[in-house]
Amino acid sequence: MTPPIALPVSDEWVKILGKGMVTIPKKFRDDLGMREGEVARIRKIGNRLVVEPRDVADYETYTDDELRAMLRADKILPKLAKKARLLWSDLP
Repeated sequence: MTPPIALPVSDEWVKILGKGMVTIPKKFRDDLGMREGEVARIRKIGNRLVVEPRDVADYETYTDDELRAMLRADKILPKLAKKARLLWSDLP
């Protein structure tokens, strides 16, 4: 049986801040190519947390301003809403 490959281990102590936030040490971010504003996946495996850099999230992320703009664009005009209510009034 082939022995397992030992991966290099680096560790740092970090302080847990309000709302559970921690700062990933700069050297780790640089080594992994993690940049501000990017997404990362965090997983709980047993009693450990694993943070993995991701190129793309499995879902879309939006800023508050982007969400507000989408909601504004999604509103139906009052005249069209009235027409739609009339057309759909016979539906159960």
